[in-house]
Amino acid sequence: MKSHQIDYHESESENVIIVGAFHEIIELVEDNGIEIIGMIDNERTESYRDYKIFCNDHGAQNLPDKLKKIPILITPDKPQLRQKLHNYYENSGFHFFSLISKRSIISKSSAIGKGTIVQSEVNVSAECNIGKFVKLNTFCNIMHNSIIEDYTTIAPNAVLLGNVKTGKLCYIGSNATILPNICICDNVVVGAGAVVTKDITTPGTYVGVPARLLKDI
Repeated sequence: MKSHQIDYHESESENVIIVGAFHEIIELVEDNGIEIIGMIDNERTESYRDYKIFCNDHGAQNLPDKLKKIPILITPDKPQLRQKLHNYYENSGFHFFSLISKRSIISKSSAIGKGTIVQSEVNVSAECNIGKFVKLNTFCNIMHNSIIEDYTTIAPNAVLLGNVKTGKLCYIGSNATILPNICICDNVVVGAGAVVTKDITTPGTYVGVPARLLKDI
């Protein structure tokens, strides 16, 4: 077991309910040796990959108390949807699961918030602070003293160099690079392959090398 700080992690529960029947996360949970009790999904019914579909999001409030005691793992990539689901399920009396792949590398001096998913081959270096319900996708690289605030998604192969701060509800695209000491405000999308060379203070979508505003929100 890794020695990093975490609000709620694998060792505190041996089973989970998945919200959003996403095969990639199902396999990640299985790979970590955690039992999937069932799933909640708005499109699938009855079962998926031999796991029971209990209900859709709307029906989750009516699940028996014994199921509400099992932590849930919220899987969607979209930051705004994760925030919405977190609020909904918290108000419905559920608790949350954080999933860190056993094939990731997390510094013992870094902290991971509740509800966060860290996928395989992710690197989180020293003294980073990863917020709640963040999603770090495979092979992304978070270097020392970086801060990723709540609900942000870091896509595969993205690199945040030292002392980077991303705000809430951001999406950093695949193969994007954020140069050292950069601050990014809330509600920013950085396009795939973009290179951010200066602070971003206006919400919107940024693309290119160097990254420039494509459209604001």
